[in-house]
Amino acid sequence: MKLTFVNHACCKITTRTTSVLFDPWIEGPAFNAGWDLLVPTPYSFDWLMEDVSFIWISHEHPDHFSHRFLARVAERHADKVTILFQETRDRRVANYCRSLGLKVRELQDRVRAPLNHEVMVTCGNFDFYDSWLLLSDGHESVLNLNDCAMRDPADLTKLAALVGTPTVLLTQFSYAAWKGGRDNREFRLDAARAKLATLDAQARALHPRFALPFASMIYFSNVENSYLNDGINTPRDAAMALAAAGTQPVVLFPGEAWEVGAVHDTEMSLRRYDSHYAAIGDLPLRPPGESADLATLSQGFAAYSERVFKRNAKSLIWLLSKFRFLGAFQPLVIRLTDIDLLLSFSLLDGISSLPAGAAVPDVSMHSSSLLFVLQNEFGFDTLTVNGRFEATPEGFAKMTRALAIGSLNAMGLSISLRLLFNVHVVVILLRRLRGVLARLKGGAAAQSASPS
Repeated sequence: MKLTFVNHACCKITTRTTSVLFDPWIEGPAFNAGWDLLVPTPYSFDWLMEDVSFIWISHEHPDHFSHRFLARVAERHADKVTILFQETRDRRVANYCRSLGLKVRELQDRVRAPLNHEVMVTCGNFDFYDSWLLLSDGHESVLNLNDCAMRDPADLTKLAALVGTPTVLLTQFSYAAWKGGRDNREFRLDAARAKLATLDAQARALHPRFALPFASMIYFSNVENSYLNDGINTPRDAAMALAAAGTQPVVLFPGEAWEVGAVHDTEMSLRRYDSHYAAIGDLPLRPPGESADLATLSQGFAAYSERVFKRNAKSLIWLLSKFRFLGAFQPLVIRLTDIDLLLSFSLLDGISSLPAGAAVPDVSMHSSSLLFVLQNEFGFDTLTVNGRFEATPEGFAKMTRALAIGSLNAMGLSISLRLLFNVHVVVILLRRLRGVLARLKGGAAAQSASPS
């Protein structure tokens, strides 16, 4: 088995009988001009696809599910490539790929499936939209956890019982979303430490022979979010954590190939990364985008509210908004930084401008970011990942309770009586929000206590 590291979360596994490509994003920005690849991809599209028979996509985020890449696959290789994706309720990703003319195979949760007479795969769903994949050729096995932030001992014990001892573990090693505003660096450092603790827990529970840290080779590349680079982990940080956990780290630079089990000079790869991470402050940054005026935002809101109320019970949203202690769907005060406009945003009452100084903003962002949220069902999810906004812990909580309905819908869920009785989903949502708020407040407190 040969593992070729392409870039970020994209790897190619080559066995004697087939080649499988993982999560191909190889060029261009992601998350509404918020991310770019730290290192340019050394491979051309045609070289990369020359012997590929399967492409596995772990989840719908654009650094794993690249529309541009898949369109090129459909144009040039539709006759020989099959897309592998987890079986989901809405089948949206599978149907999109089929609409391009691609063959799709939907993998049932935790059910072993043959790719051919030699290679077997098992795909497992995790939380709302992530998934992991175990690939085995009968001799070696690769467990790709990508962005599955699996750290709970019970989850890892169940996974270990299912997958056994993988030869190689692939896992994300740094934070990949908004982690506090410009002044809350302590929250980012805490998030980075938590990622290394996750690596430690995974290595100790799964006992892989080798572990390859990946899926974090990006930088926050917008003028509005580049400060988020100040706390990220490096591959060297990850390698040290994995070694301390008793697993042999294998670090690959984009373009490097490794015969699984063979000797690899990880230190040489780390030195190459060291120089790139040291120069991260010199990398080019993207502008925020074109400003949107109030009329444009009002048009976007009209389409947004129509889309939301098609998917969700308006009467139930109204009822939830009346229980003020829940904080759901309350009017949100947004300051648009580029056009110096204060807005009141309410799913039920619409958007309107406020006099300057009439209220303290809950959140500040560029008007193009708000328009993106209004125009895309995954817009709020994108905003929280690219971090192109400023908010206090309380403001972030209020924004989440006002805008996260789009993310809920993108996961195939909706505000309905059925959701309210789905205790598992509700508990996960509340637990995630509470955890983020606790860490945000802890980071802010530590930052204010530290010497200037």
